[in-house]
Amino acid sequence: MSDNAPTRVALYVSASGTDERVAEFRWSPGSAVELTVFDPDWGTLAEQYYRRGVPLVTEMRTVPRSEAEAFMRALLEPRSMSYYEFVDESRPNSSGP
Repeated sequence: MSDNAPTRVALYVSASGTDERVAEFRWSPGSAVELTVFDPDWGTLAEQYYRRGVPLVTEMRTVPRSEAEAFMRALLEPRSMSYYEFVDESRPNSSGP
């Protein structure tokens, strides 16, 4: 296990000039990745990644949630997205974008 694997990653959407937290992935050692969707319309991307895996461009593969540590890290890999941003909120005092 790696100490730098995030344990909580939130998905934010920037629409209408505000950042809205639409989903959250949680993981802890010894457990599976869990997903909570707060906005079903904007949370579709999170649901797709949860079901199908996260595209990991650097390794040219898709990381399934069964590879929990790699999955959580892959969520944070930089990617070109107009409206969405994944944010590491693993620390207790961390906040959104």
